[in-house]
Amino acid sequence: TINQLKLQIISTLNLEIELIEEIHNSKSLTVIKNESILEPGDFAKFVPIVIYGSLRVFYKNKNLKKEILLYNVLQNQICFSSYISLIKNNSSKVFIVAEKKTKLILISKNSILIWQEKYKSWNEFIIKNYINQHEILLESIKDIGLNKIDKRLKKYLVQKSKNSNDKTIYSTHEFIANELGTSRVV
Repeated sequence: TINQLKLQIISTLNLEIELIEEIHNSKSLTVIKNESILEPGDFAKFVPIVIYGSLRVFYKNKNLKKEILLYNVLQNQICFSSYISLIKNNSSKVFIVAEKKTKLILISKNSILIWQEKYKSWNEFIIKNYINQHEILLESIKDIGLNKIDKRLKKYLVQKSKNSNDKTIYSTHEFIANELGTSRVV
């Protein structure tokens, strides 16, 4: 069942047993491919932990009709953009969309604030996620500024295949160009 899967996955996070139980008792949500979790201007009501599936976090310039992938949120990860929006009570500056059917655990602000004081492992989990997503953003910035499109495309396709555990990538040239932040359709 979904509850067993949820418990099995969160128990792999090296968290205290009490915290695992609290996370397990949090609300969950299943979203379908391309369903939006958060859009610019929205205020986050929760921070999602991905149980299965993945989320795509991207910035979109509506005037230029261009977007750029910032990072993906994969199994056992939280979305740091929603975390920042929630904790700071700021509106989102990015889109967060399900890449495929995705199961989420929804962590409320109240739970986060309590867990930060109560559980050392929660803080370690947050820091680990922050570092991971920060490194991915730095790598993206380096790629955009220093690498030619062919090298960026190859790296993107390899990572996309790895993230989806599938050697076949179903996407349009335009979508990939947007993800890579290029005006050229690849």
